Amino acid sequence: MTKIKEPAREGFLYHLWLERTFESIDLRTIDGQPVEILEKGERNFDAGPDFLNALVRIDDQLLRGDVEIHSIAGDWYAHGHHNDPRYNNVVLHIVTMECPASFRSIRQNGTLIPTLNLDAFLEKPAEELEEDNPAPEKPRSDCALRRESGDIIHRIIEHYGDKRFALKSARFAERRGAHSWDQLFYAALLEALGYAKNQIPFRHLAEVLPVDLLWRFVWNDPQVLALKKSEALLFGAAGLLPSQSTTPMPILDQASQHYVDTLERIWQDFPGRRKLEALKPGSWQFFRLRPANFPTRRIAAAAAFAVNFMDEGFVGSLTRVLTDVNFNPRTAARELDQLFVLAGHPFWSRHFKFDESAAGGKKEAAIIGVERARDIVVNVALPVLSAYAGETEDGRLKIAVSEIYNIYPRLKENEITRQMSERIFSSTKIQDVITGARMQQGLIHLSKEVCRPDNCTACLSAYSDM
Repeated sequence: MTKIKEPAREGFLYHLWLERTFESIDLRTIDGQPVEILEKGERNFDAGPDFLNALVRIDDQLLRGDVEIHSIAGDWYAHGHHNDPRYNNVVLHIVTMECPASFRSIRQNGTLIPTLNLDAFLEKPAEELEEDNPAPEKPRSDCALRRESGDIIHRIIEHYGDKRFALKSARFAERRGAHSWDQLFYAALLEALGYAKNQIPFRHLAEVLPVDLLWRFVWNDPQVLALKKSEALLFGAAGLLPSQSTTPMPILDQASQHYVDTLERIWQDFPGRRKLEALKPGSWQFFRLRPANFPTRRIAAAAAFAVNFMDEGFVGSLTRVLTDVNFNPRTAARELDQLFVLAGHPFWSRHFKFDESAAGGKKEAAIIGVERARDIVVNVALPVLSAYAGETEDGRLKIAVSEIYNIYPRLKENEITRQMSERIFSSTKIQDVITGARMQQGLIHLSKEVCRPDNCTACLSAYSDM
């Protein structure tokens, strides 16, 4: 009796997606469109698509979005994704088993998603590979890089830190064609404010309310009024004003109610309001987020940044710091930090949402602290400026960006940098060997792009090229 084939578990397919390389394979969707995988995205452990913020090129079109993986193509409908707006940013649907060329994955908004049958590009069907290797191979505790001298380790990690920086800069340059430099920076800044869980709605918010439109509405106003108008437009476009919610607002104190009423009035008076397709309140995730990182507080930060950078523009303000006649990398790094620190806000320092007060009594919480500001400098400001310097052929600016990146201090540790540090340096204190952001970025690049259990010496090839 023939055994009925069971599809591979989705967990095993996630492993294949992450561990396999597809650069040398002529990937094509089920209807024949060429596919190039540039970034596989970050694994999503919450509700929504399986991998977030991937970058793919399909039929010569560059797409930034999410990836959903199913053992069986029909699970797209069986799981209700066609009725779920959280899946409207999926740019690639990966399936296995038998999948006819006529199959179509349709988003909740009615648009089609390219579908790729992974089985067509594996040496065996996925379910047979899982039988051969039922559990992903665990990384060996031994590490080839760890056996090298300290100087070689340092140089290799910095090399990969430079590679990660160059990739980021190149991606910004690729996106440049459809956007001004200020809009490109604004969109990247909002995406960074979204952290992992709210990157998608923040990206959509930047599209719904472009920075040029925002600036046109506030440019001639005093600072205080400009900030309130900026907040009103961003909250309104985000669909997060109390009037856009179906939940009744609790009674607020007089000052808080006045703030809310002011935003509502400005939004209602905004002449372009009806032309904007505001996001749905359900687009935003609050679940399992620290209240200090709620999207409401981050939107308030975005409004402040838009006003603070309005006079010279984002790129103009940043290049001024880096092209000062008295340029000093360490001084410039501190100045960049301060551009993205937002110490306090009359309302949002004491509230997490419009209807929730912040804990901690009278203590005012910073909207954006130094740690988050430094994340923005390393992951947005410097790569964008590098791409801008490349387009404008500004050699002086290019050198200044490189000098700041080379001396920029460590960012806050994350799970990837901790694990990689422990793997390479064993019991040595991380702060003694990871000297700055450049090396941290190198550890992240090693983890995501280079380290593989079946090729532990791959990272060492970089040393022979130095």
